[in-house]
Amino acid sequence: MPNSAYVLTVAGLTDVGRTRSRNEDSFQASSDGEFAVVCDGMGGHAGGDIASGKAVEVICGLLQGHAQVEPITLVDGISVADHDDADRTLTDPAGAEPAVRLALSVARSAVQQANRSIFDLNTARGFAQGRGMGTTVAGVWRVPGTAQMVVFHAGDSRVYRLRDGELRTLTRDHSLYQIWLDNGGRGTAPQRNIIVRALGTAEDVEPEVGVHSLMPEDTIMLCSDGLNGMLPDGLIARILREEPDPARAAAALVAAANAAGGQDNVTVVVGRFAATA
Repeated sequence: MPNSAYVLTVAGLTDVGRTRSRNEDSFQASSDGEFAVVCDGMGGHAGGDIASGKAVEVICGLLQGHAQVEPITLVDGISVADHDDADRTLTDPAGAEPAVRLALSVARSAVQQANRSIFDLNTARGFAQGRGMGTTVAGVWRVPGTAQMVVFHAGDSRVYRLRDGELRTLTRDHSLYQIWLDNGGRGTAPQRNIIVRALGTAEDVEPEVGVHSLMPEDTIMLCSDGLNGMLPDGLIARILREEPDPARAAAALVAAANAAGGQDNVTVVVGRFAATA
């Protein structure tokens, strides 16, 4: 069955949680399921909600514009999707197929433009570099006409994939805690919420960008750390396995995070890749 016979059905939900007074998370999922973005704002009175909203607006606007352009899907007569036998994390897309190379470049550029927009807002408000509002970002974009998706992120918002009942994290947190783990976890663990890469706090940012395959019946989930900070991966996987409808799955995950304490804003986007009716 050709890739065009498969669709990525996406739904999302955000909630202030049980302890915060306002929601600084933002998200957007395209109506056709081709892309989704989750951002977790930082800055409190400095405008974390403004930063996350601006990032979603800029990134989704650019992705939407490029998604409407006819993609290059053939390389020497072979569909790009025929090359998806392995997941790849690419910081340099030079060796990728044309459609994937374009999508990686566009996703990176979109995040960098969002970063610059927020940085300029901070500068206009008189904040020094490293101060003011900022936001994490995690996003997916299905490469038009293929069974591959670009995954991009900065910070500790995450992208997961459930395949054959097994949950896998497709992103790696840009946090002091993750660096501590990578270095062997010796000594006192740092706080988990100290972010080492985010949008808006510096003039330039380098998002992590990769390409991953999509297979029929895959489930994709994006979330702010208000979800995975409250729920273990095993429970997340169980909810995604038991609830096939993306909207109901997102609602169940948010409810579970709140039931576990809801100590932060929680945002979830769930997508399922399946054959069209």
